[in-house]
Amino acid sequence: EQQELPTNDLNEEVNNSLDENNDETLDLFNIDFDENENKDVEDSIEGIDVDNNDNEEDEEAIDLFNFEGDNEKTEDVPQQSHLTNDNDQGEETIREENQEEIITTAPVMESQNAHLISQDRKVVCFVGTTKNGTSFVVNNLAELLASMKISTAILDMTKNRNAYYIYTNNKEDLRNIATDTFGNLNSGVAQGINVNKYLEVYTALPGNYEETYDVDTMIGVLSSKHDIVLVDCDFDTPKEIFARAQEIYLVQSQDVLTIQPLTAFLRDLKTKNILSQDKIRIVINKEQHLKSLSDKVLIGGISYYNDPAMAFMTELFNKDNVKFCKIPFETKNYEKYLNSLVECSISLNGYTKNLLNALQELAEMVYPLINKSKNSPAEKNNRQVFSNQVNSTLDKMKKNY
Repeated sequence: EQQELPTNDLNEEVNNSLDENNDETLDLFNIDFDENENKDVEDSIEGIDVDNNDNEEDEEAIDLFNFEGDNEKTEDVPQQSHLTNDNDQGEETIREENQEEIITTAPVMESQNAHLISQDRKVVCFVGTTKNGTSFVVNNLAELLASMKISTAILDMTKNRNAYYIYTNNKEDLRNIATDTFGNLNSGVAQGINVNKYLEVYTALPGNYEETYDVDTMIGVLSSKHDIVLVDCDFDTPKEIFARAQEIYLVQSQDVLTIQPLTAFLRDLKTKNILSQDKIRIVINKEQHLKSLSDKVLIGGISYYNDPAMAFMTELFNKDNVKFCKIPFETKNYEKYLNSLVECSISLNGYTKNLLNALQELAEMVYPLINKSKNSPAEKNNRQVFSNQVNSTLDKMKKNY
């Protein structure tokens, strides 16, 4: 005889199970959805400093950069512990696995080029939104480093080729050098425009923007010839340049409307595993004292990418651990630099003491002179090595003996 299935008993058991759960949603995929847990995650990313409620400037910064939103969705950044709680370990594992699917060549690029750059030789990139003064920073920093007898190169990787107009000085022989510069670099020959004994500029004819570069060869030959290579970049610069650079300097003014394009570019670098915390430095250019915009607030705004529709945001780097310096805005310096562009001659003569001190601080970040046998103007001028208190003690000792 055919055995009948106990369908009635099975239906009764399912109905009893539903009655016990009342109106609760049946979780078919075993997904625990705890509204309180999700609220904790949202609260942790509402602002730059969630727990610091007594700082009025920080609260204003949160509103300024739109870090708050009632219906805000968040794009979690892999390896950022503040976006993950103890109950999200499974989800974090999934994110890390998905991150491995991103095709990236950055680690390979760095390892292939590591032997080309010695400890005392550096390649650093400078990038910022248009009109924030990236070329101003690069050109004047290069002039300062060269004055310290440090072999310096400017590599103009911008689309506009600003260095071409400045350093060819309307001379045909210099224009011919610039025209062949990148072709020579791709062939392993470093022949740029000699500004002086310690500064050489590598640029190209504007409008002739190369689609492909042999970046390994270019960086290798420049690093073998110069102590420091300053790369003037924009958002069209090949990403391989940023991958090979030891440091990336973000040039940002206090014009907060220019932050969004920069953070969008940084997010692109981050998805390609090119952007890392130890590479990032910040140059606050054209700095003025603004009550509503402190250094901390500005850096906090740069450290996050905000989707224009406020659908999600991504942390780019830890704002509390990034190194930065400030370059003040003074009308006298601006006028002097504009005259330099007209005359096609960059010089430090005529700048204010505040600007020169700021450039000196930046130079120490880019190319520290500690334990290096470079003869700098600071050494020639007997710059103080000890603190004021120690110097005062030494003066008293001199008088007594």
